[in-house]
Amino acid sequence: MTLSNEEDLRELARLIRKLEPKEQDRSITILAHENRELIAQALRQGLEGEVPVVTSSGEYANHLATVRIGENKYTIAQDWRDVYISEINYCPCRIPPRSHGLLVYHMDYPGVIYDVSRILADNRINISKLNVSREQKGKNALLISVTDEEISAEVAAAMETLPQITKVVSLQ
Repeated sequence: MTLSNEEDLRELARLIRKLEPKEQDRSITILAHENRELIAQALRQGLEGEVPVVTSSGEYANHLATVRIGENKYTIAQDWRDVYISEINYCPCRIPPRSHGLLVYHMDYPGVIYDVSRILADNRINISKLNVSREQKGKNALLISVTDEEISAEVAAAMETLPQITKVVSLQ
C-alpha cells in the first residue's frame, strides 16, 4: 500500500460520504489480508468520523473493503493500476478516485441507456465507462456512467425529467 493509494482510499471514502450524507448505520469491513490498519485509517479519515471497523476472516483477491451506510454497500477494490469502487449494492462498476460521472437510479425500462446517453451527447459529454444493473426486470435499477467531463447541475436535472428516473447523483 503506497501513500498515493492511501490518498485514493480517502478520496473514495469522501465520494461515498457525498453519496450517503447520513451519519448513522455506517460500518467498514476490511477484506484485504495485508495493510488492514492503513486501509481502515484511510477510509475512516475520508468518511470523517468514528466508524466501526471489522475484519473478514477470508482473503479476497482484489477486494480491500466494503463500506455500508444504511441499506447501501460500496465495495472497494485494487488492481495493478489503482483503487476504485468496484460495486454499489448489486451493480458492478469501476469508479476511480476523482471521477466525473453520475449515478442514475430508476425503474428498469427499455431505452434508459439511449435516454441517458442522448442527454450526455447533447451536452458534449463523453462516456468512458457505463454499467447498468437491475434487481429484476421492471424493478429497481442503477445506471452508472463515468465520463470524461464534469456533469453540471443542469444536465443532472435534465436526467431527472426522464420517465421512471427516481434520483440522479453527480460524482463531483
